[in-house]
Amino acid sequence: MKVVAVVGTKKTGKTTLVESLVRSLKRYGHVGTIKNMQNHPVDKGDTKRHFEAGAEEVLGLGKQKIKITRKGNLESAILELNEDGMDFVIVEGFKSSNLPKIVLGGINVPNTLCHVEITPLNVVLLKKLTDLIISLDDYKPGKKKSSEDDNLEPALKKSII
Repeated sequence: MKVVAVVGTKKTGKTTLVESLVRSLKRYGHVGTIKNMQNHPVDKGDTKRHFEAGAEEVLGLGKQKIKITRKGNLESAILELNEDGMDFVIVEGFKSSNLPKIVLGGINVPNTLCHVEITPLNVVLLKKLTDLIISLDDYKPGKKKSSEDDNLEPALKKSII
């Protein structure tokens, strides 16, 4: 399973890029996403009341299903998607994680694969990013890398504009 994070400052096109990558990678296998939702309102209202009453998990059902749990972290979410048979996981956010990253907005973060500007997001750029993700090593749980001793090929650590 290949895992990459898309990170950047607000309004730089992270979600737009994630949507495009999902559509592109879908041709090569099953794709799951993880979104950093630190201040999302799922911690309020009825969901909060369910947790305060002692529920360990809350499943929201409608046309789709959403699962909200009390515990978990990025690695456990990635492992859950692996267990669900995903071939690719695109993570939106988590700038300080050890995941390889596609970076928008010109910020400096560890494990940067490339910096991109997506205005406009063109077919050539999307193909380069898709190929880059496909070429990644499979995710290894608990793998800790620093930006100094990561094993990314120097040729991959470049800017794609």
